Order: sequence, then C-alpha cells, then structure tokens
Amino acid sequence: MYIKTGDKLLQQDLTHGKETMTIRDNLRKARDAKGLSQREVWEATGISESSYKSYEKGERPPPGDKIVTLARLLSVSTDDLLLELEERKISDELRAIFNRFDQLPSDEKHHAKIALRGILMSYEQEVLR
Repeated sequence: MYIKTGDKLLQQDLTHGKETMTIRDNLRKARDAKGLSQREVWEATGISESSYKSYEKGERPPPGDKIVTLARLLSVSTDDLLLELEERKISDELRAIFNRFDQLPSDEKHHAKIALRGILMSYEQEVLR
C-alpha cells in the first residue's frame, strides 16, 4: 500500500507501519557504511538469516535486544537505527552544551548526568500535571 506524505509517496507496511520502514532503511545504510554483507551481519550477531532479511525488507522490526546487538556491531547508536534523521538532529545550542559536558572529568560527568536526569524528571512531572 502507498500513502501520500507531503508531495511524495511512501510504501506503507500494513502490519508495522513507518517504524519498520525507518529501521529497514537505517539498518541498510549502517551496514553499507560499515562495508558488511547481510551474511556477515547475521553471522556476527547470531540472528537467523530469515530474521535478518525480514528486518532489511521491512517485513518486521527486530526485537529490542537485537536492535542493541545490531547497533553495537554496526558502530551506531540505537537511535541511529530507530529514528529518522530529522528526529536525531540536535540544535546548535544543545550541541554546544553537550560538547562542554564531554569535556568534564569522568567523575564529574557521572554527577552531571544524575543532576540532569533529576531536572528532566522534574520538568516531565510538571508537564503531566
């Protein structure tokens, strides 16, 4: 089935929708960028041939544990496999903050992560009220 989004047509998988298409496309791109064949990926990850091929065809998405395994092998984040490019973009302002965060000593990063999680949870709680 094809659906119209804006001025282009996208093939829609009736059972899994757009998420499967995104994973399919991102998985292929990551594998190609790493220079691996499909066989090399399924053998290295222990995923069956039929399962892996179904992921790349967009017939079904991989389960969560397999997404992590694939991301590690392909040297990408799970977000790189799961999200569209637009969803992964970071504003210049946040990029500058993340760069500053990366410059912190390891023990300070740990404390900063805890503080940031607390702040984000607080804001999320406020949004839910």
